[in-house]
Amino acid sequence: LAPKDDPLATQKVLDLGNRLAARTQYAANQTKADLALEYESTVLNEVESALNKARALLVGTSPAFDAQARDAHAQQLRGVFEHLLSLANTQDPSGNYIFAGDKTTTQPFANAGGGDGGNPPAGVVTGYVGSASTREVEVDTGRRLQVSDNLDTVYRAGDGAGVDLLQTLDEAIVRLPLSNPPGAIPDQATLDGYIQTLDDAINALAGIQYRIAGAQTELADLTATTNSLMTLESNALGDLQQLDQAAAIMRLKTRQTSLEAAERAYAMTSSLSLFSYLG
Repeated sequence: LAPKDDPLATQKVLDLGNRLAARTQYAANQTKADLALEYESTVLNEVESALNKARALLVGTSPAFDAQARDAHAQQLRGVFEHLLSLANTQDPSGNYIFAGDKTTTQPFANAGGGDGGNPPAGVVTGYVGSASTREVEVDTGRRLQVSDNLDTVYRAGDGAGVDLLQTLDEAIVRLPLSNPPGAIPDQATLDGYIQTLDDAINALAGIQYRIAGAQTELADLTATTNSLMTLESNALGDLQQLDQAAAIMRLKTRQTSLEAAERAYAMTSSLSLFSYLG
């Protein structure tokens, strides 16, 4: 009923209470991490679908096509380009850009188009402008889990190195319908170069998807362990705090008997006086 009744149990109650409070917070963080990973995984699956569609369009294009056929492919490719750009700038329900690293309020990708093949007009931001870092969540004592990625390795513009996927697609979109000047129509080697850029992006994306799948598996195992431990500790805490009714009744009866005996003794003593002895 009070800490002094069992000091050892009281200390155990405090320890278990603190442990449960910390584990409850970790459980909340695990839920947050799971939602972030699931959200990112869904978006990346859509990115993969868009990249494969762009690749199929380019594989199915030939320099021998007439202008009308090449224009039709270019129009479809434009739709894929805009979809890829939109996906790269996805915001979560809180309005944070999920692929911007820790610069969650900065739109990570921008490309105005124009088919300049890597030489954007002055003032036009192209490529990745987010942070190179990634976000992590503490999911257990001393254990942090990465819950975000940036797409600079996929879009090939993280530090200006490599081929810019968006500019490559933009160039293809502009050049495909052209009939002049001579050499404006992409030859097969150029088309193969576009396809190789997409293959590189798809391979880089697969690496990120594998990482997320591994993180989700790790998190699922950790969540199951956390929930099991919370159940065990909650039960242990309940046992420590629960009143032992049999012992409590015995103690109550003992105290009641002592109190009644004291009351009778007091009554007997208070009825006595000096005159009783003198008489």
